[in-house]
Amino acid sequence: MSGQSPSMSFDGMQAFLQKIAGAVLDLRSALEANDMDRLPAALDLTNVALDAINQYPGGAEQLKADIGQFPEEQKKSLMSLLDEASINHQINGDLIRLAMQRSAAMQSFIAQQAPSATYDSEGGVPGSVGGVLSRKV
Repeated sequence: MSGQSPSMSFDGMQAFLQKIAGAVLDLRSALEANDMDRLPAALDLTNVALDAINQYPGGAEQLKADIGQFPEEQKKSLMSLLDEASINHQINGDLIRLAMQRSAAMQSFIAQQAPSATYDSEGGVPGSVGGVLSRKV
């Protein structure tokens, strides 16, 4: 997947698409398991896979056109791999957005639990200057 065009044979195209689908599925698996140790490598591999599609001569549209040149059974098999990768890529986007929301919620919760989130020992409000709330608020 390092920028090389796959062979136009069915086996070459199938191997190319299997690597892409596998990389995207691995990222989905890491995201679903919340496996932070595996996540950087899975992200890198997925980026390489998506770059391989973008660097395909003629891009993604040409890839689909080339797949369309195969006999019906082979075309269905190849399109199935491409569809699987596409669906998992969309799911990965959703999982990443959810993880970011969860992270923001946890940061907010932690900030609310911090001593500076309440009144100070003299009864003042943090962020206030001379009894007036900060203009930043």
